[in-house]
Amino acid sequence: MTEPNQAEESIKHSIHKNGFPEKIVRLPFKPVYDACKNYGTNLSEVLDNLQDQQIFGKIIGNHVEFRSREKIDFKPPDSSSSNDFSWVKGAASNLKGFQDAAKEAMGKMTPEQMGEIRKTVESMSDEEKQNLLKMFSQRFDPSKK
Repeated sequence: MTEPNQAEESIKHSIHKNGFPEKIVRLPFKPVYDACKNYGTNLSEVLDNLQDQQIFGKIIGNHVEFRSREKIDFKPPDSSSSNDFSWVKGAASNLKGFQDAAKEAMGKMTPEQMGEIRKTVESMSDEEKQNLLKMFSQRFDPSKK
């Protein structure tokens, strides 16, 4: 098991402060992503390390949701959920499928959600955009596990 880093410790502090493990805790994606970046690690690696500690994190819309083993829902995700990024699963393994799935998901978003995402992406450097795409492809491509 790897040594916990400051980003992991910060996330663990935040989720415990909000009732974890008794509760499912959702943290906003951008601050969690920024904290990982500030500590020099990537979010995918942090989520993998936390999973080794029985803290299961999943990106859902613009939040990262953390659950304990007891709170894991083993049912397949509801496909009607508009905030679920499950459309990425499998599609990330090929860029064309990923682009098609992204277009479909974007078609379901409100103009406000699109504007918020546009602002977030526009404020990212090219390296951050690459890292984000890499994280999605690593996190959601089952063939890379």
